[in-house]
Amino acid sequence: MDSLSLPDLLIILVYFGSVVFLGIRFGRRDESMEGYVAGGRKVPWLAVLGSLIATEISAATFLGTPGVGYAENLGYLQMGIGSLLARFVIAFLFLGAFYKLRYLSIYQYLATRFGGGSHYTAASFFLLSRVMASSVRLMIASTGLHVILGLPFGWTMIGFAMLCLIYAGIGGIKAVIWTDCLQAVVFLTAGLVMLWVLQDQVGWSSILQTGGETGRLEIFQWTPEQGLFLDSNWFLLAVVFGFVNTLAMQGTDHDFTQRMLTCKNVKEAQRGIIASGFIALPTACLFLMVGVGLFAYYQQIPDSSLPTKLVEGVAVIDSDKVFPHFISTVLPAGLRGLLLCGVLAAAMSSLDSAMAALSSSIVVDLYKPFLGVSENARQQVWVARIFMGVVAIALVSIAWALQSGGQFIWLAFKIAGVTYSGLLGVFLVGLLSKRGRDRWNLVAMISGSACTAVFLLLSEKGYIELAGQWPMLIGVAITFTLGIIPAGGRNV
Repeated sequence: MDSLSLPDLLIILVYFGSVVFLGIRFGRRDESMEGYVAGGRKVPWLAVLGSLIATEISAATFLGTPGVGYAENLGYLQMGIGSLLARFVIAFLFLGAFYKLRYLSIYQYLATRFGGGSHYTAASFFLLSRVMASSVRLMIASTGLHVILGLPFGWTMIGFAMLCLIYAGIGGIKAVIWTDCLQAVVFLTAGLVMLWVLQDQVGWSSILQTGGETGRLEIFQWTPEQGLFLDSNWFLLAVVFGFVNTLAMQGTDHDFTQRMLTCKNVKEAQRGIIASGFIALPTACLFLMVGVGLFAYYQQIPDSSLPTKLVEGVAVIDSDKVFPHFISTVLPAGLRGLLLCGVLAAAMSSLDSAMAALSSSIVVDLYKPFLGVSENARQQVWVARIFMGVVAIALVSIAWALQSGGQFIWLAFKIAGVTYSGLLGVFLVGLLSKRGRDRWNLVAMISGSACTAVFLLLSEKGYIELAGQWPMLIGVAITFTLGIIPAGGRNV
């Protein structure tokens, strides 16, 4: 594997310097908790839009989605239809409730609606799910750089975490949002450049012909060819899952909603979340087409050194590592540096926001309520910074343990789906009904998440045959059904 050229190194150094400068420049002035975790509610909605795009299009998208396009087809876009619809529900149902009392954490809504038990349980579920999902994203990005540059896997993860700590720890959520805007531009540019390189190498006609002949350009599958509960590519199931998963991810996960709470009013936040849906769908299509282009390229120019993995004792091409392999072996100097910056941007945009959201939730949802600390704003900000360091250590440790966890893009969904089942179910009880009790919500959330975990485990072990979307859908339904059994609750 060739070492980086001088142009590549200069591009990467300029990128690192720009990220750190932006983070410190825009985030250093706020020393209140509202400034640190909500940006003083003065962040422009266009900046929030850029940050939402950057966080959603993580390393799982940048490296994992081309793997899906390489090995499967464009059916992943079916989920994007449901995802787009879900953003309208988040905008007008979820954000309206969250902005009403100017919460610093969305889980404070549950305290107002039900009580402290629901608040603490939901916050704990978020901490668990976000640590696990962000660890997967960190693992994906570190694997990509390991394949591209041959860097040690562990030291790569530590480097990511340390760099994000520098600016996110100093500037809080404003630093995260403004650096995310830069990172979104970087990895979208990298994706477009990659697609241009592929068409230059093999031509659009060859990409489209090869993709069409092998079924890789197929998007819609209108009927469940393998059965109602077995076919994960069935249109209706994919759309419903995309809808429910986005409701959970961007409506009940503080990693995403935190930046929406930084706008000066709910209308600007609504603009940001709706606009993000119209950008996310073509972006997913872009990276899927990169995968199709990679498949066409290696059909014309075979490469015996493509990364492989064992599947039932047989060595097959590891589709998740084809993209980084192409970057390291085919791209010329300069373009390789740009694509490496895309990998770095995808990783850092997810990692910095997760660290900020996790540390702020620990302080706002658990540290302050449980310990009854005084309202010393500067002290709370420093506590949040300390917890950010603890979070970074946890993410690196878990990512190390997950480095052989299976296909990237679906692994991220599976891990998050367990706790999302409980979180989304209890929020829907609060937002869609006047029923529900604080203590009973604990039973509902644990039951729904436990059912999701059990179905996932049984499916993974081969005891039952079930499409990967069903466990989370079943878990959300169970949580909501159990949650609305008792009458009561509080009106908000």
